[in-house]
Amino acid sequence: MAQVTLKHLIVAPLLTEVEGSAPTYGTGRKVGHLMQANISWNRGDVKLYGDDKLVDRDNSITSGTLSIQSTYLDRNDRLMLLDMKAANTPASGETQEYELGGDASPYVGAGYVWKDNLISDKPYIAYWYPKVQFGLNEDMNTKGESIEYGTPTIEGEVFAVVPTADMKNRFRLEADFATEAAAIAWVDAKGNYSP
Repeated sequence: MAQVTLKHLIVAPLLTEVEGSAPTYGTGRKVGHLMQANISWNRGDVKLYGDDKLVDRDNSITSGTLSIQSTYLDRNDRLMLLDMKAANTPASGETQEYELGGDASPYVGAGYVWKDNLISDKPYIAYWYPKVQFGLNEDMNTKGESIEYGTPTIEGEVFAVVPTADMKNRFRLEADFATEAAAIAWVDAKGNYSP
């Protein structure tokens, strides 16, 4: 794979999830400038033995871990992705305070676009993960002799949804496009995002 583009991270709050129907989402957001996205799939490993040998194996996907590095997460991104809430209702001119609680982070949908340079007809590939629950890893450093950029990494558990009448689990949707604009429009539509 000769990947040359990775961009356009869209995240949207998951509103409804009913088996047999596509999930619905609140208004999506473009989150920072996407730097890196990694997915690792977790698979079951159940083996069936008979006649003293292995006769079948189920190694189906059970979940996934999606790790995303972005240039920044602003306050509204954090409010949507984490268990973070406004702690007070300030009067005009007063400081708004926020608190990070101990409750579970909300479920969201997330997607992005990348380009495979070895594919000639439809090189732009759009991904949409219908149900993810993110956490945030924070590393902060003081300024030293030279500037060192600090960028946030969010890591989330990818869950299955059952979006169609066939009642099968789906962990990720993807589509191939001839143009970057078409791939971005697909992710925007999935995430209920209007630029």
